Amino acid sequence: MKNRILAILLVLVMMVGVVIYINPISMVMEIFKDGDSSEIVDSTEVNLEEEGLRNTVLYYKDDKGFLVPVMRKIPWEEGIGKATLKKLINTEENKIEMEGMGLMPVIPSSTQIKGMNIKDGLCTVNFSKEFLNLASKSEEEMVLRSIVYTLTEFNTIDKVDFMIEGKEVNKFQFGTDMGLDGMTRKDINYVGNNENEHKAVVYYESTTNGIESYFVPVTKELKKTAQTGVTLLNALDALVEGPPEGSGLYSDIPAGTRVIGVEINDSVACINLSEEIGEIEEDKELAQKVSKYFALTVKEIYGDVVGVKLFKDGKKLEVKENKEPVAVPTFANEY
Repeated sequence: MKNRILAILLVLVMMVGVVIYINPISMVMEIFKDGDSSEIVDSTEVNLEEEGLRNTVLYYKDDKGFLVPVMRKIPWEEGIGKATLKKLINTEENKIEMEGMGLMPVIPSSTQIKGMNIKDGLCTVNFSKEFLNLASKSEEEMVLRSIVYTLTEFNTIDKVDFMIEGKEVNKFQFGTDMGLDGMTRKDINYVGNNENEHKAVVYYESTTNGIESYFVPVTKELKKTAQTGVTLLNALDALVEGPPEGSGLYSDIPAGTRVIGVEINDSVACINLSEEIGEIEEDKELAQKVSKYFALTVKEIYGDVVGVKLFKDGKKLEVKENKEPVAVPTFANEY
């Protein structure tokens, strides 16, 4: 009798042991084995909504007359360039999509894109006659630049040529010349007086509604006479000067900040600034924003830079809760 009781107890202990060591995830999966397990999602599951989308930069206009780059996710499809340009046509749908940022599509309403061809880096776009419904030379230049900058975001496109109703355009109605080989990127949001051939693209901020802000690339003339090329130090000097008065742009870089020096180490831009930059040390959010001005400007000259470190009189800027370099953003603005 004793032996039988011991045997039963041993079996019970073994059964308890099996229960104790069952994987809890396996237990949950077993419960749903014959039922609906659609609510159980593995942490490694791929987000299918992101598949088939391309991060594409489009250039919209704001109420101050600046072109603003915005990254949007465009479905990969045959003719993705054409699909991208359609987002720039002044339709009700496109206007509603961008009004939250205070931006507007640039291509005249009712315009149709009748064709697009890419060969040896030259993209030729055929528009309908509605494309010519432009009111001024400045509007004409803005629309053409928006299209050129948007299309040349694609690696296969370097230049853009225009056709209207199948006929090549050499010069538009307000005098914009296409040149012999089409239009290329040049002097986005130029704010100079054409007094100096040395220029650099820097980044400032703007807002339309006082709530949402966005970064704006601006081409500034440099205060230099030497015939050497534009250096990163030249560009950063132009950046800390601040935006032109009356432009509607602003910068949170403390007034009076000077650039003492800059070096690129291991793809990180180390920027030494004067003591005025210390005003941002107590505000992490402000420091990140200021760092973004510098990062975007550096990226215009050194596209492979991945981070930015700011220094104050040779010492690392001590920003609260932020000890690492600020990553250079892939995009200035995202939708």
